[in-house]
Amino acid sequence: MIIDTITVPDMPWINEYSYSSRVANTQYAGSGALLVEVAQKQAGRPIVLQDDMLTRAEVNQLLAHSEATPGSFDITLGDGRSFTVMWDYSNAPVTATPLLDEVDPDNDSLLMAVTLRFITV
Repeated sequence: MIIDTITVPDMPWINEYSYSSRVANTQYAGSGALLVEVAQKQAGRPIVLQDDMLTRAEVNQLLAHSEATPGSFDITLGDGRSFTVMWDYSNAPVTATPLLDEVDPDNDSLLMAVTLRFITV
């Protein structure tokens, strides 16, 4: 998969099926009737990717990209689908937890619980 210009191993999209493209606003009228307004969302779909086998070098590259790229860019998933996204700064856009407790890890050290958070724009 490709994140902007960074190639990383394919990662599962963990929240792919927990999203609705519709938004609803409800309120009660003075008569007590329920008023419901439904609209199509134009952007803002969250995309959360997780993997457990990225290297420290790959994670550092993604962290640097998230700090240097506050605007939009494209990602292409392993199945060929592409999205225009930005990093989701409402939470840490990149998180990673080491697989092993290493005193002096190098760039080839594997990490676990790597999570990447994006939103479509």
